[in-house]
Amino acid sequence: MPADIALIITCHEPHLRFLPEALASIEQQFPRPAERVVVFDSCTPPTFINNSWKCVTGNWRHPSGARNAGVSATTASWLIFLDADNVAPAGYLSAVQRAISGACPNLGIVYPDIQYSDEALRPRALWKMPDWDYWGMRRQNCVDTSSAWRREAIEIVGGWPLGVYHEDYALALCITAAGWKAVRLDGPAIVMREHEHGRRRRNQEPLTSIWRARSLGIVSLLAGRTSLLDKWTQFLLTAELPPRTGLYIVDNSGDSNFTRRVYETCMLIASQRKLSHFDIAVTGRPYKLNANEPYLTKKRHLHVAQLYAAALPRMTEDLVLTLEDDVEPPPDAVRRLGEEIGYTSRGNIGVVAAAYSSPESERRVCAGLGPEGWGPPVSWQALPAEPFDVGCVGGGCAMWANWALRDCVVHMQWHLKLGWDGVLCTALRRKGYRVQLHGGVRCQHHCYGRVQGGAEHSSILAVRPRSAPPRSKV
Repeated sequence: MPADIALIITCHEPHLRFLPEALASIEQQFPRPAERVVVFDSCTPPTFINNSWKCVTGNWRHPSGARNAGVSATTASWLIFLDADNVAPAGYLSAVQRAISGACPNLGIVYPDIQYSDEALRPRALWKMPDWDYWGMRRQNCVDTSSAWRREAIEIVGGWPLGVYHEDYALALCITAAGWKAVRLDGPAIVMREHEHGRRRRNQEPLTSIWRARSLGIVSLLAGRTSLLDKWTQFLLTAELPPRTGLYIVDNSGDSNFTRRVYETCMLIASQRKLSHFDIAVTGRPYKLNANEPYLTKKRHLHVAQLYAAALPRMTEDLVLTLEDDVEPPPDAVRRLGEEIGYTSRGNIGVVAAAYSSPESERRVCAGLGPEGWGPPVSWQALPAEPFDVGCVGGGCAMWANWALRDCVVHMQWHLKLGWDGVLCTALRRKGYRVQLHGGVRCQHHCYGRVQGGAEHSSILAVRPRSAPPRSKV
């Protein structure tokens, strides 16, 4: 039988001076881990390590590579990973042992509280983690590297992810998306040093790059506009996307030739972008546009709402981008929208949308400032370059937090002239989520055969300081 717990310490050169305390904190534990490994990333093992520790060396220059090497060097069914600048408090492993001894077969992660300390291990702040909830975890990270991880869960999702900063969060999201559960550790908090060589101190990436750790589902309703398909395709081939991106297509054209072209196009996109998921639904129920039909027509809006009502609830990704085929975003749109639903937002932003011209007037942005519903429009002339709070945004290019959408239903309140996007924004705000318009992400709107917004408004960037109060606060 494999040993119950393996303890894997990862160390790179700036953390060698902290390693003796990390080793000592493990050697004082009872029970001791059955396997003890130190993985040295781009540095040489020091002479003070005794032979009860197995040393592994390599040149990964990223924690995930080093941790995967530690996984390969062990056989235990549970693994704890410790960075060399942190320490495990007395009783930590015994608490983990209690948690896993009676664990249900689908428990994949046992995560601790975190005690932040200064370089000399003087306590600063205690981060008491919440009890685990699937969508709550997607709203805010609660899992640290030093958690206990079931080997089978790590292996089933392909190991520690490469190329992302929040690798522990990304791994936890992958594991729980695969059906495993997590539970908060009933035990002492792991002790985490804050010092000048720590990753958080050396760069500000944690504040913005969490969007790459989360999964993204892109949903597009395609109405058979062959003239716009190439632009839509070009965006998906060149956009900045997170490693786990799924594409959901609703083909509403009713044209078999168009459907065939869409399928071939999406296969190309899936192959080149290495999509984690590709899904295409063919409705066969195209909307018949009447000549000179006004934009605000109930039948049209109801038809669109029905399509989104069928698509959104079955999307399981952490973030959802609604992308209509006549809206052409810049290649950095996904990154810039995703950054806003990031570390500093505390999961309280329900949607952030790009700016594009309203179908009713190219002088106005498709967004409104009303406390309920759309309210006063946003003009291009007054649009700042920064994100700011609004009442409603259009769904033509909008990123939605899926944990916020879980409690909302797609419908349409036509008596209030609210389409599906206006209803969702209103519902999100009533639940305490913020709705934002990103004035710096400007799209072309190919509406009624003409181009609106985007490039011709790119010089209108009246910057609003981020410290300024939002226009409408929930």
